[in-house]
Amino acid sequence: MAEEAWIDDPVYVAVNKDAGESRSTLTWALRHLQFKKLFLLHVHLPISMNPTSSGLEQSEIDAIQVSELTSTYESLLKYRDICLHEGVNEQDVEIFCDVGNNVEEGIVNLIYENNIKKLIIGAAADSRYSEGMVNITSRKAKYVSSHAPHCCKIWLVCNGNLIQTREGRFDLEGSSHSSSESLASLHDLDSALIPFEDVVRAEPDSESHALSSPEDQSARGSAATYYEEQRRRLEIEELKRELEQHDKMNREREEALSSSFGVTQMLYSEEVRRRREAEEDLNRARAEIKDMKRVQKELEEQLYIDCPRRLDMVEKERDEAIKKTEELLGNLHLEKGESSSHSASSSSQWSVSNEPPPYFICPISKEIMQNPHVAADGYTYEADEFKNWLVHGGEKSPMTNLKLVNHNLTPNLALRSAINEWLQQHPYFFDLP
Repeated sequence: MAEEAWIDDPVYVAVNKDAGESRSTLTWALRHLQFKKLFLLHVHLPISMNPTSSGLEQSEIDAIQVSELTSTYESLLKYRDICLHEGVNEQDVEIFCDVGNNVEEGIVNLIYENNIKKLIIGAAADSRYSEGMVNITSRKAKYVSSHAPHCCKIWLVCNGNLIQTREGRFDLEGSSHSSSESLASLHDLDSALIPFEDVVRAEPDSESHALSSPEDQSARGSAATYYEEQRRRLEIEELKRELEQHDKMNREREEALSSSFGVTQMLYSEEVRRRREAEEDLNRARAEIKDMKRVQKELEEQLYIDCPRRLDMVEKERDEAIKKTEELLGNLHLEKGESSSHSASSSSQWSVSNEPPPYFICPISKEIMQNPHVAADGYTYEADEFKNWLVHGGEKSPMTNLKLVNHNLTPNLALRSAINEWLQQHPYFFDLP
């Protein structure tokens, strides 16, 4: 029955963050001990940072520490994979990760807090192992061996070999793991002890015969029993004080951890919220960029389609203007030949019905052009009038009402020659009211 209870006690294996450092210790425990539950025990040391020395905000420091703790837990999962590889059921392995400022003190506190009775810990680094090794070189292992309670049995392993065993020297009956119940058991055992002075006071007459009567040997035996009971009483009182001290430390530690966990949980939630908002902003920015690229592509395609069409239209209008100009020049030459047969007085008979051709007229000023220029829309304008049109905000063609491709002007020399020649034939044109 006692052996079954011993097997029922969970086994705790102290491991480092790096799976390579404690692999041999864990493997030894899996292959040499029987257990129903295995705990991977680890004390995490957070990075010591403050806003003054690091130049970071407290929220940033807290986020870094939370991220580091998460990374540590993910590293400890590799130990669980080793257990599964050795044939241990997944539900029989748990990770026991605690946060503290000192590893060895943290392990001892966890032993007291959880009433750990079986602990496997590394006696030294695997690289320091030598055949026949018996000494413990690990500072953590030495501290735990000397400060752990007597009820905890400790196996000290190096490089897959058992170096030392610290037997459990004090084991309380029952399956309770709470230090308060252990303290109650110690109190019951303490009450059961009977001081030797009470025995002596119960038989006052026996002392006078102690040295001269045959009961001398019995008295000496009672004295030896008394001193043995006193020794046991002192040991129990020492254990009681030790348990009371650790109960107090555990209560304070639990309160601190509860407060710290609340703050950590709040910071973690805040960090998750910030990351979610950042991802949403990033997704919105990506969507906007995608829409901008789509619009740009549509504009490029539209421009690729419209530009050749507009260019063809401009070239066509230009060719028509040149053709009209050539026809006008031909007509002017004919009119010049006919006018030479008339007398000089015929000019006085010119009437207002002889209006200039409409293509001599500027579409903007509605007056005959002096300096005709061809614009980007293919139409001819008085140069100054067209420039004034642009200065006053005209971005579209005065004739087509379409946006101008550019603001360039090209002199229409042929039309200027035709206008000048027509004006020479009609010298009284500007004198008319």
